[in-house]
Amino acid sequence: MQGAILLGVDGGGTKCRVRARYADGTAIGEASGGTANIFAGVDAALANIIAVSTAALQAGGLSADHLARSHAGLGLAGANVSSFAAELAARPMPFAAYALETDAVVACRGAHGGRDGAIAILGTGSAYVIRRGPAFTLLGGWGIAVSDQGSGADLGRSALSFALLALDGVVEETALCRDILAEFDRDPSALAEFAGAALPRDFGRFAPLVWERFDAGDAIALRVVGQGVALVEPMLRRLLQLGAPEIALLGGLAARYQPLFAANIQQRIVSPEGDAMDGALDLAATLLPAGVGA
Repeated sequence: MQGAILLGVDGGGTKCRVRARYADGTAIGEASGGTANIFAGVDAALANIIAVSTAALQAGGLSADHLARSHAGLGLAGANVSSFAAELAARPMPFAAYALETDAVVACRGAHGGRDGAIAILGTGSAYVIRRGPAFTLLGGWGIAVSDQGSGADLGRSALSFALLALDGVVEETALCRDILAEFDRDPSALAEFAGAALPRDFGRFAPLVWERFDAGDAIALRVVGQGVALVEPMLRRLLQLGAPEIALLGGLAARYQPLFAANIQQRIVSPEGDAMDGALDLAATLLPAGVGA
């Protein structure tokens, strides 16, 4: 028998992923399933965590009975909201022990192999984390209404705003503006109604179009992306000011943004070593007694 089992749970906003291994490093299995975002409901999130954890164990020939031998590192979207974390802590857990952090923090753990460093998550939303010793500091990530500058949702929303300005004759009606206006039959009220009810992913749907037109030299797309760079770069500089030795870029927009940053920032950017499940396993390992593990 190989003893304690570690579960690395990456509970992002859209799905839950779990990687299981023994404390000595031997792999067991992986699985994915429904969301573990506790903003969407603690009971539903916990049910998905348990189901996907069980599936990860079963992938290695184990069963749900082995949850009781498992030390779980939970990296969950919404875990930085104290009321949700307290509500989760009040629920019975099937694990031998668990530790809870946000999905962004475990992503930082994984990106730098458990060492000091920082990450910038540039996807539909945006957020930044720096690790110095045992301490993690989070910047941004408070949602599209007041934060998430330079994210895919932010780029899409900005493009919609420029499309309306183009319709009013304030800015040039470029191909990007025409494409967007065509989606709403050039009806500004339809665009406004869409924006009033839009979620981040709805705004983010326009981000690929922005980048496509950016590549073609579209004047408005150049402005939208330029604004995004101008908003993201100060966050990266702040991470460096806080002592980050290097920054890993994560998320769907990372590769698009990286070549646009200033040279002195690019010099500090590195490829991530591991993913959020690796980081959650690093968190889970902190639950083991001293001297146990690989």
